[in-house]
Amino acid sequence: MPSPIVQLAIDQLVAYNAADLEAFAACYHADVVALDGEGAVTFEGREALRERYRPMFERGNFGATVDQRVCAGPHCVDSERFWRVGPDGLRVEGDLLVRYTERDGLIGVVQFLRG
Repeated sequence: MPSPIVQLAIDQLVAYNAADLEAFAACYHADVVALDGEGAVTFEGREALRERYRPMFERGNFGATVDQRVCAGPHCVDSERFWRVGPDGLRVEGDLLVRYTERDGLIGVVQFLRG
């Protein structure tokens, strides 16, 4: 059985790819903190997460795969390949690292590291 943070990383990716905003948000702590690559806060709280992702989930036409996952204790880093079609109809794709830290059985911190 995977560790709690690994299961959370798996579950949120499945919900993300299914465009299931409620299942996606349920993987995150009510006080989740999202960070950019420099460690600056980009949003805080599950409600802010919903608001940030709602437009994309409503449009659909996006997805991601994880090529590699490295975990240690309550931390997990995914090497992710993503794609999405924006509101302008243009397809965007790329690679990033996503770091998750477990807190109280949910994802408490998520950080997006772009190249």
